[in-house]
Amino acid sequence: MLRTLGSLGFLLVIPFLTPSTGHASDDNSIEIIASCSPWPPYVVDGAKPGGILVEYVEELLTSFGYKPKIEVYPWKRAIDAAQDGAIDVIFCAESGQANAYGLNYEFPILISDTILLSHREFPLDAGQLWDHRIAVGAGYWYGDVFESRRKDVETIEVVDDLTILRMVASKRADAGLMEKAVADNLILTYPELGDMLHISRQPVATQTFYFATSPETKINIRSLRRHLAVAKPLPIMQQINPDTF
Repeated sequence: MLRTLGSLGFLLVIPFLTPSTGHASDDNSIEIIASCSPWPPYVVDGAKPGGILVEYVEELLTSFGYKPKIEVYPWKRAIDAAQDGAIDVIFCAESGQANAYGLNYEFPILISDTILLSHREFPLDAGQLWDHRIAVGAGYWYGDVFESRRKDVETIEVVDDLTILRMVASKRADAGLMEKAVADNLILTYPELGDMLHISRQPVATQTFYFATSPETKINIRSLRRHLAVAKPLPIMQQINPDTF
């Protein structure tokens, strides 16, 4: 039976952009190129890129008075392009990367929980992450706290997100780490796997992703910051809702 997001104990909140009271640009013909690496369901590659975050950024740039163009690149290529000025914005950069990549961090656009998935017969909560066989998705590890505790985890397997669901459902992994929206999307698509899973009541980690401008951006930064002070756009919130437990 197909579960609803509410029955999974999740809350998806995508606030509408506050109506603009003025543009960051006086010329809406200026094209601003914004980039991120593929990251379904946030960023979906294709002839016309889409996804939760892509739509949000397109609306945001339009509200600033610019013509948005989204280009989906592998992460290193996106960063190189931003450093070279070939693109104006990276819109899925994590906090703390500014110094490493030479970008200017303007404001948060996504606040996302990382959840712990385990088998419903052997449920684990967030605090029970350590000393288990953990499957990690998308080839990345989740922040400094996890990097510092790699030795505390029995086994780490880096696989794609769908494989995490299958590994946990088949008990080939004790648990898996995954972005909340990714889990939402996969569990709705594969409800037979979702029915076998337990979702941690608390997030394992919460990450913030930023709208980060290239040093060579065509965006008028002074006007942009004035616009932000008035419009106060809110980030997308992808977080667990404890009230549903």
